[in-house]
Amino acid sequence: MRRFLKFLGLLMLLVAGVVGLVGVVYYFSERPQKMAIEHPVLDVIDTVREDHTSPAKVVSLLDKVADATQVVKGDIILAPEPEANATAPYGEPEDHFGLQILRNRAYSVGYDNNLPAPRWSSYRMFTYQASHHERPAVFKTDTRTKALVVTQEFVRSGYDRGHMTPNYAIAVCYGEEAQHETFLLSNIVPQLHALNAGLWKDIEQRVAHRYVERYGVVWVQVGPVFTDPPAKKVGRLPVPQSFFMIISEYEHPDHGLRAIAYLVPHQEIWHDAELGHYIVSIRQVEKLTGLDFFPKLPKATQDLLESNPAPRAW
Repeated sequence: MRRFLKFLGLLMLLVAGVVGLVGVVYYFSERPQKMAIEHPVLDVIDTVREDHTSPAKVVSLLDKVADATQVVKGDIILAPEPEANATAPYGEPEDHFGLQILRNRAYSVGYDNNLPAPRWSSYRMFTYQASHHERPAVFKTDTRTKALVVTQEFVRSGYDRGHMTPNYAIAVCYGEEAQHETFLLSNIVPQLHALNAGLWKDIEQRVAHRYVERYGVVWVQVGPVFTDPPAKKVGRLPVPQSFFMIISEYEHPDHGLRAIAYLVPHQEIWHDAELGHYIVSIRQVEKLTGLDFFPKLPKATQDLLESNPAPRAW
């Protein structure tokens, strides 16, 4: 027993020595070397951080640890402070489709009457006091549109009526009346149930709970990606090939913006802890959608922000 305890003590000293050595190397390393060291450490942390059974307090603590790393913080691009209360930080996406811009109490939509479907939807979230609002039971035709999509067009289609701007995020930040507006069919596309109730919902909840807790204010621009022409339709409604979500936040101490883009294929994906599988550059989303994000930023700033994918999920 004494020998075992001695061995255990030596092993602990060895581990402490290795950790200390890695710490010293990390401290004196340049940013690329620091990021290379952080990746395997975060792989270990993420086994707990992204486990849906981990207590919220543990996840919150590990999120703060992750945010302190270079690889999660990513690149912060110098930019002027965004317009207060805007649904998109530097202008809604620009396009060549001639979209109808629909402005609601808490979110905006770029709607394509020719498809007919939304091309993008954008909203702003901020810290909130948790509140409960009953989920509306009825989807409504948006009478502002020429397409006048009705809810019966989704019935027995094999697809959910998938929100682009989610009702939960709007309900907790803006209240019940604003929440009801997310059920306008101008904010809805055909979406497989497993994705709608699975991975896509996971990412929405990650934004609403974890991102808002950590960053205070976040902007979300979200939408479907269609082939041209759409490869699949339900009646006259196009079925997306994939979905994008671009999240951005402004770092006040650094006077800069950072953003992360997810591109999720339209497949039956219930859950996936490895969100890194879906990280892409904003420029790739632009190429797939024909949209131009952050149009009010100078071109050089857009290039810095949009050209490279975030190195790791926030």
